[in-house]
Amino acid sequence: MHKTYLGAALLWTVGIAVSCLVKMSTFENKVISLEHKDKFIHCTFYFGFTVLWYLALVKTDKQKMRLKVFIAAVLYGITIELCQGLFTADRSADVTDALANTIGSAIAITVIWLISKIKK
Repeated sequence: MHKTYLGAALLWTVGIAVSCLVKMSTFENKVISLEHKDKFIHCTFYFGFTVLWYLALVKTDKQKMRLKVFIAAVLYGITIELCQGLFTADRSADVTDALANTIGSAIAITVIWLISKIKK
């Protein structure tokens, strides 16, 4: 089961990088019409990132793994934002995007924790 989650987590991680580093005009189709939809998308990306990596890596110490995955998600989000600023011509690093990433990951960790409490 962990191998399936690992594959999904890797694909999700690559998907985040690609969608955050390609030219924005690639995604100009207005499928979602929300104010601040990019922040919602960032939150969703990192919610998925956190859940998938947690499921792929958790074995016994669930509390430590939640913390490790949360830290990894925050660092990955910051790294992607820095890459946008350093390596793309039409994208820029945005602190509020990094904050949205962190919020998405924090929500995921909270949901994972709540589910573990309900299962007990």
